[in-house]
Amino acid sequence: MSRRGIHPPERIVAFSDGVVAIAITLLLLPLAELKLPSDGRITTLIGENAALLGGLTLTWVIIAIFWLAHHRLFAHIVGVDQTIMWLNFGWLFAIAVLPLPTNLDIANPPTPQVTGFYVGWMLLISLLQTAIFWHARRTPGLMDEEYKGSYQARSAQVRSLLVATVFAVSLVVAFIQPDVATFVLLLLFFLDPVAARIVRSRG
Repeated sequence: MSRRGIHPPERIVAFSDGVVAIAITLLLLPLAELKLPSDGRITTLIGENAALLGGLTLTWVIIAIFWLAHHRLFAHIVGVDQTIMWLNFGWLFAIAVLPLPTNLDIANPPTPQVTGFYVGWMLLISLLQTAIFWHARRTPGLMDEEYKGSYQARSAQVRSLLVATVFAVSLVVAFIQPDVATFVLLLLFFLDPVAARIVRSRG
């Protein structure tokens, strides 16, 4: 154990990468059960399983977005304390369990409970990742000092809040109009320029 209970981040990064790689692979296991329809056409197979393919693809991309953000964050974390360890374990658990709400959402008609579980679970992942960022930035010795006050750090902070906001809005929509909630998640692909504009406007 290093000074003040702070450890180097390399082991937790390697462990996290392994867990995410397994989770993102397990997510696609339902595709192995697909069989060609009676007419033998791939187009028919895709058409009959459009919801499955769309749902898995969206969730796969969202996990990739989470991992990329996690990767960018830990590139600037120079030390890991117990709080970050447990927040990261929570984040990894939520990532590993994500195939469950994903499969439930795909296999059932949109309802506030099913869609809310799916979107709410991703909101949890987003909040845990945001908590890691905030704790690392506020605790001496955990984040690179030059990075803390940089444009990149401010942009990452705004982006993490915007991501959580999109999931929160989608969760509210899930309880009002569950068949629309998933489409709200498409806003995630437009957040980078929004975050950049917000940071620039604040100087």
